[in-house]
Amino acid sequence: MAAALDDADVVMGQAISVLRAWPVPADLERWGVDDPADLPVGAADRSLLAVVEAATGRRLEHTVTCPACAAPTTLPLGRADVGEHAPISAWCGPGAGVREPTYADLLATGTDLGRLLERCSTDTGGSLDDLARVEGSLSGPLRSSCLSCGSPVVLDVDVIGLALRELDAVRSEVDAEVHLLAASYGWDLRVIESLPDARRRRLAGLVAHGGPT
Repeated sequence: MAAALDDADVVMGQAISVLRAWPVPADLERWGVDDPADLPVGAADRSLLAVVEAATGRRLEHTVTCPACAAPTTLPLGRADVGEHAPISAWCGPGAGVREPTYADLLATGTDLGRLLERCSTDTGGSLDDLARVEGSLSGPLRSSCLSCGSPVVLDVDVIGLALRELDAVRSEVDAEVHLLAASYGWDLRVIESLPDARRRRLAGLVAHGGPT
């Protein structure tokens, strides 16, 4: 995971590297692709949520402050919470259509929506409105109700950003454990990284607390 996050210096590149390092076979099989970067963006977002749950042992969450009573409301964003993704496309006329973008499309085009439309169109009949209709990303406004007072709240969700922040926190924890073990035992980095996760955490805990209690 640490190496995957280090493989790219842009958010979309990091997301693709993570999915390639820790693919979700059921998603690849369902959509008939070999590379997670070729998953429709809505399916790729869900794969990323699954990776976060596997790496952290908990589902992703997002908290917003209620504008009415200032109480925090936390909504779960686990894989099971968002349901399955359905294929999306738009018919724009005879022989013309627009398909849902993939992570590979987003990485290749960046913020250039014109290029993105061109990549996702079978002809020149599609528009940016058509592209917006078929874009099935989980990111965007999420409407709910305050758990304290019931007032409506809107969460501006960036699924990829939230997921990568969670995974980056895992990377930081692993780096700290590796540092403790290397400094204490003088082990080679490759030896430490070959340890099972549970044993690495356990040994790092012993070092941090001065041995077994």
